[in-house]
Amino acid sequence: MGEFLSYSFVQNALIASFLISICAGIIGSIIVSNKTVFLAGGVAHSAFGGVGVALYFGFNTTLGASLSGILMALLMVYATIKFKNRIDTFIAASWAMGMAIGIVLIDLTPGYGSDITSYLFGSIIAVAPNDIISIGVFDIVLLVFVGVYYRELLSIFYDSEFCKLKKINIVIFNIVIFVLVSIGVVMSMNVAGLILVLSILSIPAYIATMFVSSLRFQMVFSWVLSLIFMWIGFFISYIYDLSIGACIVIVSVLCMGIAIVFKNIFYNFGIFKNNQR
Repeated sequence: MGEFLSYSFVQNALIASFLISICAGIIGSIIVSNKTVFLAGGVAHSAFGGVGVALYFGFNTTLGASLSGILMALLMVYATIKFKNRIDTFIAASWAMGMAIGIVLIDLTPGYGSDITSYLFGSIIAVAPNDIISIGVFDIVLLVFVGVYYRELLSIFYDSEFCKLKKINIVIFNIVIFVLVSIGVVMSMNVAGLILVLSILSIPAYIATMFVSSLRFQMVFSWVLSLIFMWIGFFISYIYDLSIGACIVIVSVLCMGIAIVFKNIFYNFGIFKNNQR
């Protein structure tokens, strides 16, 4: 194991997973608390269309995915204002369209038609130093935003009346939140893959909601859980020579099931009560 950890690509993967876990803890808590997990899925699949565009026209795939994700986020803000009761339909349509565009353009790009799985399941072993720097910078931006506007986030998620009294511009905040979510999804997807990113973002945050009553602690708890799940999955995949993404997803889902069972047991004994923020 010591020799395994001495490889630079393994060290890069562990560092990247640590940075992704920070992003996942914050973004995951936001989408779970705001009940917009489906939105994150729509952003991820729309971003896949941006990957296809980038490959077809020959520019950076992260840039293409980011632009596509941000466009999707802005469209969703508009849809939540104008068509709030039909937002799920708009997300599903953009979800399917993004995937379709991505697949078609990747098929049309010489040399990439058979390599779709690397974008679906990621390749954390092959993470580049530039990706690590990008994720680290985004983590800093995310932490600063949450630190400065934490009370406003609480108000937007849980107390709409307070927002009205304080005259908080909910539309502007929603735009910023949706854009940050989209970039966070893309940054995580770039390393973790389209399929894995949804489990990293949603499952740890959901588990955290069962045991903590504060958004701040939920972010911290889900960050720790994300890191634990990724590292356990990483080492299981190494020991048994399995797909890293699949191992992390299985570990996450199994732990969620265990957490639900323990929560019910503890609740019956009065150890945990329903979380009230």
